[in-house]
Amino acid sequence: MSPIAFVAGLSAAMLVPASPVPATAGLHADEPAERAIGISGNPASLVVWGDARAALAMSDGTVLAAKTSLGEGSVAAIGHGGFLSSDVASTQEAMFEQIRWLAQRVGASPIRAWGLPDWAARTLEESGIGVDRVESSLGGLRLTQVDLLVGSPQAFAGAGRLDELEAWVRGGGALLSVETAWGQLQLGRASSVEDLAANRLLVNAGVMYTDRVMRPDRRGLYRLDPAAPEASNATLALRVLAGEAEGDARLAGLVAQRALEIAPLDSNLVAEADRLASLHAEELERSYASMAERALLPADDPLAVALLDLDARRVEPGRAHPSAAAFPGPVPDSMDRVSRTVRFDDAIPGWRTTGLYAVPGETVRVREIGGGGEGLVVQIGSWLDQQRFEERVRMPRAVFRTPVERDGAAAFSPIGGPVYIDIAYDRAESGPVEVLIEGAVEMPRFRLGHTDLDEWRSRIRSLPVAWAELESDKLAFTLPAEVVRELDRPDLVMQHWDRVHDTMHAMEPRTDRHWNRRQYRYVAERRLSFGYMYCPQNAPIVIPEGAAGAMVDLNNFNAEGPNRLWGHYHEMGHAHQNRDWTFEGTGEVTVNIFTVLVLNTLNGYPLDAEATRTSPRTAWETFERHKQDGAPFDRWKREPFLALQTYAMLWHEFGWEAFREAFRSYDELPTERRPRTDDDKRDLFVEQFSRTIGRNLAPYFTAWGVPLSEGLDERLADLPVWMPQEP
Repeated sequence: MSPIAFVAGLSAAMLVPASPVPATAGLHADEPAERAIGISGNPASLVVWGDARAALAMSDGTVLAAKTSLGEGSVAAIGHGGFLSSDVASTQEAMFEQIRWLAQRVGASPIRAWGLPDWAARTLEESGIGVDRVESSLGGLRLTQVDLLVGSPQAFAGAGRLDELEAWVRGGGALLSVETAWGQLQLGRASSVEDLAANRLLVNAGVMYTDRVMRPDRRGLYRLDPAAPEASNATLALRVLAGEAEGDARLAGLVAQRALEIAPLDSNLVAEADRLASLHAEELERSYASMAERALLPADDPLAVALLDLDARRVEPGRAHPSAAAFPGPVPDSMDRVSRTVRFDDAIPGWRTTGLYAVPGETVRVREIGGGGEGLVVQIGSWLDQQRFEERVRMPRAVFRTPVERDGAAAFSPIGGPVYIDIAYDRAESGPVEVLIEGAVEMPRFRLGHTDLDEWRSRIRSLPVAWAELESDKLAFTLPAEVVRELDRPDLVMQHWDRVHDTMHAMEPRTDRHWNRRQYRYVAERRLSFGYMYCPQNAPIVIPEGAAGAMVDLNNFNAEGPNRLWGHYHEMGHAHQNRDWTFEGTGEVTVNIFTVLVLNTLNGYPLDAEATRTSPRTAWETFERHKQDGAPFDRWKREPFLALQTYAMLWHEFGWEAFREAFRSYDELPTERRPRTDDDKRDLFVEQFSRTIGRNLAPYFTAWGVPLSEGLDERLADLPVWMPQEP
């Protein structure tokens, strides 16, 4: 194994080529003014500040290679070892620039090099710099015999030699740091971005790898902007945002935000941010206060947008952030801070609502009564959306967690929010949990079977906090309080949603991937990063604030009112999808089996109603048009409501019980029959459903354009063929 393959820290296939690239490839060809680099994998990006500089960057300020000094030595950093083996576009030329810069910084010829690719060694020699190759394993490598080293700091850390590597660089060594940061994190070789060996090595030199997984353009390339490297320094970017330097404010905002997300709070970059925040304190205060009326825009409030993200990382008691007035909302000064004992004796794990709300910046103290807090975490806030857009409608981090120790916990949030006790699974099973909570205010909260309706109507729903929680043992909703101020029958609301859950659960039990055994939770957000609503894995469903009222409107629970709950049911349906019968292209299709199931059997819409979007006539006409078009499967995969008619024809003919029985037939499948590929999934679903109803469905799915194995029709030959008839 070559030295570079050994130190890459990930698989050779991921980071290092199996064979060298010819030395002349891509180096001397005529290149267009716009350069591009590319590899088969996905590189990590970097951020730079201070005296460090970007070497290769894209037009949005994304840094793909960086240069810096560390003591007397020099470091160039790239985000994937595959760059060293690629001859795509200008990749090899761009990589050679980094290697030549390091070699020139050393100033020796010949230069003693370890881990240097063959093509790079030959090209250095062609340029007049001699190379002596040092051949050694990492374990036997003597750094005193090396001038230039190409490798992974994480591999050196794994060998217990990171401190030695740092001392070597500081003493004058030249390092090409090759690290796929997100890959190291996924493999568990570092616990966080800060813990990455490369970042521990380079952070004081103004360079850090991010955990971003870079995606190329449709041609598989990362296009370089020759003007971007200078603009991609975060220190300069902050000064542009503050008006102290010239530059593109939007680009500077992107650069500053990325760096401030991960730069250590004691770094000189954060010190520079604090200097600017102090100088512009009044301007920032006005910007944050205005968020209740308008979003912060990078074009209008560039410094405020960048520093808001930094503020989200610094949680200090007694420090309320002015943006809290906009989201999640103010807490009246007149509200009493309470002391309350909360007991959970139902063995339900996960986030447990306490009915209390943390005031922005104020400390909430929590202590377990009769225990040491094992398996308990105090959580303030429920809003986990990552806010992946340039505007800012709230602080991007809105959930703050503090473990409960033997002496208790002191929790706080700069913006406030509902107070939860997050109970670990094994802790919930070990017996009741009782905690004393001090320093919070009471919020509107209704729990089915526990809260007195008269007290709800007379007092609780009017509590002047901006958010409310409705819950049963099965579900919990975090909603703007304004939608419950006039709600007289929260009991009927939660009873309905319990039935929704039970109806889906009877068809297909909730999977382990989504809040299994915990209360199923919906959380309303000011603005969402993904679609109209979404259901993340193992996290609450996220809905827009504007859709919260529909969840508590009794008129939406039957076929007499408007159909305003399709999206809400749809997102819950995602938690009941089974991967064994959801193949490529049906992620947004099979989920609506559950949507229509509830609309039909619980809300009472007839299956031929417009609300179901799958009436027999709709399904038939869609089927006929699709066949006339040649039944292209790629269209079937692209258009969820076209694909849904495939399943609709089955429930129109065979009923919901056929689906339930077909799904349950998967429960007893032996391991060897479990589908491993999409081909397997398609074949198995058709076979299991066919056996359930006693009809051969292979010709039917083939008519829809669904690819099936040649032998499937033969395996179902003992069953009569079924094809739909025009209704």
